[in-house]
Amino acid sequence: MMDINSPLGQKSLAHERRMARWVEEKFKLRYIETPKNSPATVDAVLVKYGEMKAIVETKCRYKLTLEQFNTTFKCEWLVTWAKVQNAITIASSLGVPCIGFLYLVDEDILLSQKISEPDGRLVVDVRLSTTETQATINGGLAVRTNAFLDMRQARVLRLNGQELS
Repeated sequence: MMDINSPLGQKSLAHERRMARWVEEKFKLRYIETPKNSPATVDAVLVKYGEMKAIVETKCRYKLTLEQFNTTFKCEWLVTWAKVQNAITIASSLGVPCIGFLYLVDEDILLSQKISEPDGRLVVDVRLSTTETQATINGGLAVRTNAFLDMRQARVLRLNGQELS
């Protein structure tokens, strides 16, 4: 079974879709998710007036406040490095930026960060480290090279409409 089909996967998908609807309304964009019934390299594309605007990597995080993210995790978002590289490759091949959406569900806060320019150039500081982390939303362990994306310059948006920074 794919992780998205588990109860935890379905919960995360529901939160991603809620965040996506908010992004669509706030920025007058379409958030077009990739198929959820098979593995996809990226999570979504953003489209405006029929033109692709960005490739998106989206993650929902639970039991994590913005303060904890900024202090305990030093404002770094952990994403598998291979996933980041693949997303950048796809984005640059389409001539659009790659952006990251980190949704802190419990506080209803979205961190939005451009990861790369349309030519594939990184625009965020990335620290790489091979670490043991949770393999999937359903648990397990995996040892892999992870990217720690510096989110200090991210837009911080509260889904109730108030921009925090």
